Amino acid sequence: MSNNGHNIEKTNFDAFINAVGSEIQQAQVRLITAANAQMLFHYWKMGNYILYHQQLHGWGSKTIKQLAKAIRLNFPEKKGYSERNLTYMCQFARTYPLRALQNFIDTDAKLIAPSVKKIEDEVHYLNDLQFTQEPLAQIQSVDNKEIIITQEPLAQIHNVAKTVSDIYRMEIKDIENIFMASPVARTNWASHVIMLNSSLPLGVSYWYMKQSVEMGWSSNVLKIQIETNLYSRQISNNKINNFT
Repeated sequence: MSNNGHNIEKTNFDAFINAVGSEIQQAQVRLITAANAQMLFHYWKMGNYILYHQQLHGWGSKTIKQLAKAIRLNFPEKKGYSERNLTYMCQFARTYPLRALQNFIDTDAKLIAPSVKKIEDEVHYLNDLQFTQEPLAQIQSVDNKEIIITQEPLAQIHNVAKTVSDIYRMEIKDIENIFMASPVARTNWASHVIMLNSSLPLGVSYWYMKQSVEMGWSSNVLKIQIETNLYSRQISNNKINNFT
């Protein structure tokens, strides 16, 4: 093969192509991962926003049904905003308030060199955390109120990012940085839904999140591992060191 009179050896060119191909594949994975994390952050913000206005206005759970209907009418091309998925977004925000995400990051730092005892202690610590009543972190919606979503003054209805920033009294970029640094951002939405449905304690959720990412589990595999109580089996058999 000739290029401007210079010969390129086949072995060198094959290595060159392999290197380029590898970079393309890795870039695709990074782009997919980044897109997944951004989608999760969007869902988390949406959940916070809905919970906040449910609390602020005394809106009931039927708010979500009306919101899903309004999104279908106004944005028919947008998928992922069914009543069911919006309900999960609220549960997602309620389960992982900002302080929980910060605790996950702290736990990551403590478990750089994990041992059975350290993992067990950290999981128990997370399980026992009690979050104070933040402006929306653990809001229970009022079930039996029916409301009509009307156009309120802009002074009362802010955009989602500003509302979340006001709730946590922090710049939205700083909130995003915390979210992205937590293991929550590295777990796919289908797996999050499985964990939310399983009603796991916070520390156990953290453990399954970490293992799901480290082991490359699909959401179906994660479901099986939760149903067969892998965390307890690893603890009782002293096998946690098999996992990073």
